[in-house]
Amino acid sequence: MSNAVQQSLDYLFRPSSIALAGITVANPDHWTRVFLDALTAFEFDRPLYLVNPRGGEINGRKVYTSMADIPDSVEYVISTVSAPAAPGLIMECARKGVRAVHFCTSGFSETGEEEGIKLQNKLVELSRQTGIRIIGPNCMGVYCPESRVSFNPEFPRESGSVAYISQSGGNTAILVRDAGLRGVRFRKVMSYGNACDLNESDFLEYLATDPDTKIIAMYIEGVRDGMRFRKALEKAAREKTLVLLKGGATEGGARATASHTGALAGSQRTWNALCKQLNIIGVDTLPELADVLVALEFMSIPEGRNVALLGGGGGPSVLITDQFERYGLKVPRLPEDIRLKIREYSQAAGNMLRNPIDYGQNMWEAGKFSKTLNIVNRWADVDFITIYLGAGMMPPEMMPMMAGLIQDVLELTRDASKPLAMVFVPSIVPREADVAFPIIKKLVSLKCPVFYSFEGAAKAISAVLSHDGQRLARLRA
Repeated sequence: MSNAVQQSLDYLFRPSSIALAGITVANPDHWTRVFLDALTAFEFDRPLYLVNPRGGEINGRKVYTSMADIPDSVEYVISTVSAPAAPGLIMECARKGVRAVHFCTSGFSETGEEEGIKLQNKLVELSRQTGIRIIGPNCMGVYCPESRVSFNPEFPRESGSVAYISQSGGNTAILVRDAGLRGVRFRKVMSYGNACDLNESDFLEYLATDPDTKIIAMYIEGVRDGMRFRKALEKAAREKTLVLLKGGATEGGARATASHTGALAGSQRTWNALCKQLNIIGVDTLPELADVLVALEFMSIPEGRNVALLGGGGGPSVLITDQFERYGLKVPRLPEDIRLKIREYSQAAGNMLRNPIDYGQNMWEAGKFSKTLNIVNRWADVDFITIYLGAGMMPPEMMPMMAGLIQDVLELTRDASKPLAMVFVPSIVPREADVAFPIIKKLVSLKCPVFYSFEGAAKAISAVLSHDGQRLARLRA
């Protein structure tokens, strides 16, 4: 990466000033207001200008009729102008000395139509002539909480150590919010769409050199330069943990990527081989990507694959065992001496004191679950503990009793010698959801890794173990 690109990418995440070009004045609910709403919510503290040919005022802010009317310099422009107006805006920005423009709107090469392709080619031509760098078009742009830049007012305000580059704005928002609800915090996020100028290789090369980024998550539909991107992956994988979700894995999905961002998807077999060769964690879905980030951020890496499972319900106990063993984790038999220790204080009907240790309703009795956790924590043949609960496994009026159990879990987490994970299956039933969400929030606040499904937990933990094992093997080689 050239020094010019390095510098341009740095100020994309920390712009000294922003102009919102194309914002609607008359309708406060219009979609073009989202960037103003987000920057206001994040308390963006540098100069912020609004531009619309009709002029006017929004929330006490003057709306300039053109870029030229802005009295001060502007470094970064977020554009919501229509596709046909985009080339003219580039020229306005060039005369103003703007360094980069993010084009949010669609209507370019992703349409597959001649007019859209010509418009995008014109943007590329003008970018080269003027030196203005382009993000997009057809994307949501930057989220960097440290510098108070966001395109969504609901995103977390705190900065973390995870970076995310994504061709899809929708998939960007889904991951940031899903992982964010479970405590993951992002450092730098880029939704880059059609990538007519700056592309996935630029962003990956940049993030590989960022000392505060530890994990790089990616949603990629296709790449502009395969060889360059591979080299960027190789370099980044030496310094960071990479997690990759490839969109367009099927024939139909590949067609969808072409109509979404105009990207060429490439063979899924090739992508899978690349992940294996470079020790990149490959995932198949956005929930799986979020699960892996949760495991990487909050779960100490187990020394092996043997797990002790503790929870309630015979059927769920069977299913979680199936899922964990299906993904290469082992659920060993509970030794007789440990079973007898637990039996001393837990003899209620419905208990299944094997592994999984299925407590039934007896698990809610004060102190008993904590005792069991401490006994299992001393079991030498298991490497980590997973507790499984669910909002639908009991009547809502019983769910407040979980508070005591949660306290037991958190006390063990502070002192545990074994890594611990929690599977908390949520509910869409309103009464259950209302009670369950505060419990999940409490777990997250104390940095407990929370998964929403048996399969999600099993796949994520197994993937992290495989990645760490390969990393250690390479270090020893």
